[in-house]
Amino acid sequence: MKPRPIDPALLAPERYPATPFPAEDWTWFEAACAEFEVAVSDAQRMVLEGLYSHLVGVNEWLNLTRLTGVRDYLKFHVLDSLTALETVAEMTEPGDFCLDLGSGGGYPGLPMATWLPDRRWRLVDSRQKKVAFMQSALPLTGCADVEACAFRGREVARFQPDLAEACRLVLARAVGRADSLLPDLKALLAMNGFALLLKGPRFEADERQDLENACPAFGLELVCEQTVTLDPDDPERFLVLLAKTSDPDAKPVRRRRRRAVPE
Repeated sequence: MKPRPIDPALLAPERYPATPFPAEDWTWFEAACAEFEVAVSDAQRMVLEGLYSHLVGVNEWLNLTRLTGVRDYLKFHVLDSLTALETVAEMTEPGDFCLDLGSGGGYPGLPMATWLPDRRWRLVDSRQKKVAFMQSALPLTGCADVEACAFRGREVARFQPDLAEACRLVLARAVGRADSLLPDLKALLAMNGFALLLKGPRFEADERQDLENACPAFGLELVCEQTVTLDPDDPERFLVLLAKTSDPDAKPVRRRRRRAVPE
């Protein structure tokens, strides 16, 4: 039995009026962003207030997140997403396809579309209900070219062929083990494109070696890792950058041998 579709009227952001963030929480957020050299404008604050109120309102009847407090939202959803902003801005250009894989409730995709609205953002999740939620939230970002799509990354050629091997950058935050994502990244990334994985404190001990060992079979290479902390007392998190450097499916070119013509 197919799940019953959600009434779009229940997802409309206007049902959940934006509530201003408390000054203390916003001051903390601005200071935390400054540590990552992320500028924050009044317009972006208004976007985040709208996104937060929409998320919390819908979350009352559709399971999207367990973090609903303002400080937790700003820290673990928005700031955690924005730790990748500098790398994304450096590795992409306006007009590039940038994809958030396993976006869930829309993070990091929604903040990225808010801070970098000149990229072409695609927020992807295999769960149709979460995609329906994201579709309703997208207009709040102000990004002109942003979509939410329902498919698994490795099935992109079937469901969204224009994105197959066409993405300049793929983000993945809190989406399973790093090595399990490689088939998806291979299918999504353009040659010389990048994947940026936002990983938790256990990455180095539990996942790094398996990821590095598995990369070559998918034409990928582990480029570098960066550690970040959201608060001075928090454990380190990892930003893991991969590059697509080859096509493992490419067939070798057979060269014909020319026979010497007798004189």
